[in-house]
Amino acid sequence: MASSTDHTSESQQLGPNTADKFFLVFLAVITVAVTWLGVINYKEALKTETAKSNGEAWVAWLIETGTTRFEPNTAHPACKGGVKPPADAKAGAPGTWGACLAHILETTELKDQINTFFNVAPHFVAACVPSDRTLMGAILLEDLMPTPPGSATPYVTTQLIEADPIDYKMQLRLSVCDKGGYAIKVAEFEF
Repeated sequence: MASSTDHTSESQQLGPNTADKFFLVFLAVITVAVTWLGVINYKEALKTETAKSNGEAWVAWLIETGTTRFEPNTAHPACKGGVKPPADAKAGAPGTWGACLAHILETTELKDQINTFFNVAPHFVAACVPSDRTLMGAILLEDLMPTPPGSATPYVTTQLIEADPIDYKMQLRLSVCDKGGYAIKVAEFEF
């Protein structure tokens, strides 16, 4: 007579069964996928950081030039302050942002910058718009015009366009557009 403690039909299996093997394969696939996505996101983050570095280089150059542009023998005459452009000034007329921008893009180290999202030179835009994927890495330069004391807003923001005069001390804000099309503020400064 067999006792109730005898287990004659059960077989003891050592090691993982089929379900364990599928689970281990699943974990390996997930680990590879997470690592791959991490590498892709790291590369995209480097592109955003490069765009911010481009913006920081523009800010540094504009701040440095802004300290000497009202002097008579400034190193960058196209960006000279105090030169009143004519009332009907075109984009490239002396004393306008267009002339200064053309000078910057032709003669300074900023001409060699690359927008790493598209491997072209960065361009200036009117606004960072999330629905427009062509704006990634673009530069947004805004003129901050002060409002009268006691106003609800301290300044009015307008895009700095090529026909704008630069004959006065300007308060500017520079931002870059990130991968999602949102503006990343780099700095507010005086030019």
